[in-house]
Amino acid sequence: MKDKAEKQFLEYLDRMLAGEPVTLGDDVYDDVRSALDQARLMLAYRREPTVEFRADLRNRLLQQLAEKQAAYAAGKPGFWERFDSVLPPKPVLIAVVSSLAVVFLLFVGVVLYANRFGGAPSAPPGAEYSVQLPANIVPEGAYFTANISLSDSAGKAAVYKIESADITADSVTSLGHRLGFVGSARFSNDGTRYIMTQGSGDYEIQLTVWTASGAVEYGYLSPEKLYPSQQVQLPSKYMAETIAYDFLQQADLLPSEYQNVVKVEADTTVAAAGGYSVSGRATVEAAPPVAAAPSFPPPPGAPSEEPAPPVPAPTPAPTPAPQGPTYWLVQFPYFVDGAEATGPGSKIEVSVGDNGEVVKMVWSWRPVSPLGTDNIISPMQAFQDLTQGKGGIELPLNCQQVVVDKVQLKYWLDPPSEKQDYAVPVYEFTGKCFDKSGNTLEDFTGWTTALKYPLN
Repeated sequence: MKDKAEKQFLEYLDRMLAGEPVTLGDDVYDDVRSALDQARLMLAYRREPTVEFRADLRNRLLQQLAEKQAAYAAGKPGFWERFDSVLPPKPVLIAVVSSLAVVFLLFVGVVLYANRFGGAPSAPPGAEYSVQLPANIVPEGAYFTANISLSDSAGKAAVYKIESADITADSVTSLGHRLGFVGSARFSNDGTRYIMTQGSGDYEIQLTVWTASGAVEYGYLSPEKLYPSQQVQLPSKYMAETIAYDFLQQADLLPSEYQNVVKVEADTTVAAAGGYSVSGRATVEAAPPVAAAPSFPPPPGAPSEEPAPPVPAPTPAPTPAPQGPTYWLVQFPYFVDGAEATGPGSKIEVSVGDNGEVVKMVWSWRPVSPLGTDNIISPMQAFQDLTQGKGGIELPLNCQQVVVDKVQLKYWLDPPSEKQDYAVPVYEFTGKCFDKSGNTLEDFTGWTTALKYPLN
């Protein structure tokens, strides 16, 4: 086992150092797996110095390694005892510890090199990033094609630090008062958000603010306001946009770049949503069935070609009632320091219903500050990742062909209930799904990570 563990660790470590993708097999020992996880984290902090510096550093580290191992074997306390304490509880072998130590010392040396020669990293290491993409659900046998040309050139993109939300009972209560609530905000039972409610029945309205992100949800709890059973009087599309803007302004929820309505109205999307029955339930009265003539045996010698009894006419199916919109969904553009955002936490939406009343709002805005740039993969590589199940996409079961029409570099934002430290770039794919007969099923949106190194 000792020799096999050593061989496992060194083989995987060499591949990691060479920059190859590494997937640990089921036969890997637990101790080896733990040590490799530590190595993976340390390698995530690695920067690439010059070839000369790397060779010189490796030679010096190997020499120091031999000296320190000898001191460690003699029982002298020092660096190696302290380093041993940060490794997994059950070190694999001295060879494993030594190899991992070389990685660690390489990291220390590179940091010293970066600080000395002005090569300090401009963005946090990749090990600290995480992207919670949706599940990858692709029917068996479905294939991908691109309806556009995809560049195979890698590049760089900015990374941003997300400011922590300072959410308190007082701040939520103040927001509630601006929106017409009375009383004070209370903490939810699960400790994830502050809540204010008022009214009852179909008129009960609730304000929710998530402590992890500062995201705000506002609206009636009853679906009757969004999907009423009777015709409603909606304002014009332009008026709905103005009502939504004024509502955000009243709540003091307008981002700084939104202070001028003219600046954002060109990018604002207003869509008709909901639906009610315009003409009520339509029915068609069926014609009464025609009685069939009684059947008697034919007299002897009579012809047998007796006409068949008449068949009752089929009952016509009810005519579907036409539908009409019940509210305007006003969507404001969401940008991360000027770059478009995507994901479940990238929503600023206001629903304007009957007589211009705001019946719902979802506001998830996370202030950011730039950290620098990092390497990203090419759009072609991202497309290949998507086809190999490495991204997030959900397709209907009868989807046979997936056609990508557009690829954009955007910034992913996690759900409002989740705390997020960094906004990192992702590739967003949009297009259409087709069944085996070539019929369009639905549009789709999928994502893959854009940063060059593996993410959590």
